[in-house]
Amino acid sequence: MIRLIKPHPDYLESVLKGIEEYESDTTAFHMIRPVHDMIEAKHNHFKDYFNRLNNEENGINLQPNHVKQTTFWLLDDDQYVGTIALRHHLTPMLRQSGGHIAYQVIPSKRRKGYMTIGLKLCLDEAAKLGLDTVLVTCQEGNIASYKTMHRVMVQMGGYEDTPSDFDGHQVRRVWISCPKGDN
Repeated sequence: MIRLIKPHPDYLESVLKGIEEYESDTTAFHMIRPVHDMIEAKHNHFKDYFNRLNNEENGINLQPNHVKQTTFWLLDDDQYVGTIALRHHLTPMLRQSGGHIAYQVIPSKRRKGYMTIGLKLCLDEAAKLGLDTVLVTCQEGNIASYKTMHRVMVQMGGYEDTPSDFDGHQVRRVWISCPKGDN
């Protein structure tokens, strides 16, 4: 069963295997900050990692220009396959690049549909925060990420916004509707 969980020490063995894959990956466009933080936490034996994530989610001691963010691990059964970050609101910069949701899948699990499911699960979490739509972005050449966010947009509703130019890169921007109903 594919599901989202908030990071928990019970899954560290599987997460450590995923971190090894991230560390040796040369194909990713970039590493999202929550994955970078996981790698850093590994080298510090996860000291304060879970507390820091809780603080981010609750807006405590945020770094400058950062917003509240909930980090999730995407699991298949109890095996780690990726990380998803849900930002609770947007700054002007996040409207151009970054959006509400950032995600990354370990290399051995890419192109298998995990993030399509993960993104839909994250939309449920966004709806619980009161969001009606979320912005998902990727660099122009990141075809796999674009296909994922576009596929979910078609299934859930939404629209593709005009690309932005951010830090010398074209950024594709897709707004996706969150599910309606009792959340």
